[in-house]
Amino acid sequence: MGFAQTTITSEKYFFSYETTKNIELYDTESIRVVGYENNDLAVDTEIFYPSEVASDYFLDLSKTTKVIASQLSLYEVKTPKKLRNVAKGYYVRATDIDGDIRTPVFVVVMYHPDKSIIYETTIYCYDKDIVEGENIAKSFKLLY
Repeated sequence: MGFAQTTITSEKYFFSYETTKNIELYDTESIRVVGYENNDLAVDTEIFYPSEVASDYFLDLSKTTKVIASQLSLYEVKTPKKLRNVAKGYYVRATDIDGDIRTPVFVVVMYHPDKSIIYETTIYCYDKDIVEGENIAKSFKLLY
């Protein structure tokens, strides 16, 4: 049995992604974070601008993605992979460890050159569904 894909779109920040999970927008208490969640999954995207990041941020976006995952206190950070739909975008799998609880997390970093927006997304897979988490990460697109 197949699962229907739902496209989540942020018109305000010009990005979208797909999921088979029923997730809902929630109040993130920050106008620069767009968050969707349910009991199994949380997808949070924070917005930055080039003037707010280090000068070497764009030198190697793959390395930057890995560094960001580490800065988020995530462990077991894997090798970043190129996003297929975003020219300047990568994702990496990592693990959040809280006591005995190990949660798979995907970190996505993208840059929208036309809008001068940087996106840093975390996808927490509380239900341990790493296939869905990776599929969400790989489905990110920028809107023009």
